[in-house]
Amino acid sequence: MSWVAIAVVSIGSTLAGAAVGIQGQRNAAKAAEDSAEWNADQQRKQAAYEESVAQKNMRRERENNKRELARRRASSARGGLMETGAVADNLIEASEKHQTEIDDIWEKAATQANTRRAQANMSIWEGQVAGQAAKTAMWGTAIGAVGSAASQAMKFGGGGGGGTEFGNANSATNTRNFNTSQGY
Repeated sequence: MSWVAIAVVSIGSTLAGAAVGIQGQRNAAKAAEDSAEWNADQQRKQAAYEESVAQKNMRRERENNKRELARRRASSARGGLMETGAVADNLIEASEKHQTEIDDIWEKAATQANTRRAQANMSIWEGQVAGQAAKTAMWGTAIGAVGSAASQAMKFGGGGGGGTEFGNANSATNTRNFNTSQGY
């Protein structure tokens, strides 16, 4: 095989390898962005689900509150007590307690939903950053391949004397490099 063929194969394989590497990096960038979008969508769905569950629990708690207050009223009425003074205070206190529980349900769900939405936004951002990193790596691969191909072209006679100054023992100026075929 001639040195020209070797040079062509070497440069061609360098460029083909770079093309494959660039395509892989392009695919990685797209996969990172798609994965981030899917994760964000799942986080948003989970946030909506948690809010839906919280609203159902709040309705249930309100119904329980009404039943509890009705039971207390009936109990007080059976005992002959009117809804004034301590009885009214007791009903108000029970109602406020139930409302606090309802508020806590919503606060917890809203906090979790907001956290999920923030995680969704972070996932999108991470996907964008990963995509940009892969795109930057693609440029690095392309530039490196061009540099490597140019270096190989120079090595195989593409420039400046074809390597006659280095690697030729007969032309060496350093006395430590000698040609053993001359009988030294």
